[in-house]
Amino acid sequence: MPNATPDTAPMTLLRGAELVLPHGITDQGDVLLVGDRIAAVGGDLGAAVALGPVEVDASGHRAIPAFVDQHCHPIGGGGGGGPETQGFPIPVERFVEAGVGTVVGCLGNDSVVRRPEALLARVKGLRRHGFGAHLYTGEIGYPPETVTGSIRRDLALLDEVRGVKAAVGGIGSITTRHQLAALAGEAARGARTAGRAPVLHLHVEPALTSIALVGRAISRGDVDPTTVTVTHVNWNEAVLAEGIHLAGLGVNLDVTACIRPDYFPGAIAPEQAIRRLLDEVDPDRVTISSDAGGNHGIGDGTLLTHQPGLLLDTFVRALETDLVPVEQLVRVFSANPAARLGLADAGALTAGARADVLLMDRSSHRLEQFYLAGRRVLDAGTALVSDQAANERPDRNR
Repeated sequence: MPNATPDTAPMTLLRGAELVLPHGITDQGDVLLVGDRIAAVGGDLGAAVALGPVEVDASGHRAIPAFVDQHCHPIGGGGGGGPETQGFPIPVERFVEAGVGTVVGCLGNDSVVRRPEALLARVKGLRRHGFGAHLYTGEIGYPPETVTGSIRRDLALLDEVRGVKAAVGGIGSITTRHQLAALAGEAARGARTAGRAPVLHLHVEPALTSIALVGRAISRGDVDPTTVTVTHVNWNEAVLAEGIHLAGLGVNLDVTACIRPDYFPGAIAPEQAIRRLLDEVDPDRVTISSDAGGNHGIGDGTLLTHQPGLLLDTFVRALETDLVPVEQLVRVFSANPAARLGLADAGALTAGARADVLLMDRSSHRLEQFYLAGRRVLDAGTALVSDQAANERPDRNR
């Protein structure tokens, strides 16, 4: 039975799991968690028992790094079709159940009610829960809303801000390569001031003209392609094909887990898109994100709000259908997005990294346990933390 509260042990030894490591797979090995960090990873860390850790029998399980979700809406997205279309905030337990250890939030269509300041506050709250949590400044609209009044200041002054989100080709968004060039320049200057590499995260629409605008800006030298991630590339065959072309120029491509044929006719299933991209572009340029918190109508006036669990669903489907080997999936879901965002301590089972570890059953691929910053926050598939539990702690009500 799952524990009633999250594990608070300062030291945990996961024993006998299959380890998916940056250099390959170890059939049976151990992971030692000390505080919020991975202290050691190896074939047999039995000597660590003398230190008195909580020992966990992980035999029959696969240990992988928690997912890095680089595009989601923690305070809710949507809102482009009126007040009734605003999405709901994502509870922490939904991220936990999906195996997400690092959250990168962004605004959706509505930046009037869903303000960047509110997104920043939610990111700070997620950090207190133990998540690696960050955000993009910017939004769907152009010129963008920001926290401090400018893209450059947000990047330079706010540690939580990892890059800039913008949309191209949509109503009220970037519609010319000159606008895109100006935004890219602000992103580059702000990132340099912060001592980080620029990250320009671009939402594209299903129409080919949207991603084609990105291509024109790159071909004319207005934007450095290596700073760009194009997300939603699995809208349809035409967008994916143009994305593959741009990847050859240095652009990074992000598949969206909620863009799938049963939700959007003509879309490419995310696991199929991943397989295609891994075959045709540099594998280090391929990532996936959930777009959780966004929503879409399903034909009868009902809105379907996307959840982080779509990431885990895609991971499992890719394994069950033998589309993508697990070591490649870990790169796409964890290592590559962490590298893209300059998060050196996330996305891999290595000593010194964040102690964000998933234990999945090797046969059923079910997520059984999740250690977030060294604490067990999911056991037997059940989340042990929630926003409500945090708000009801006695010391929060004094």
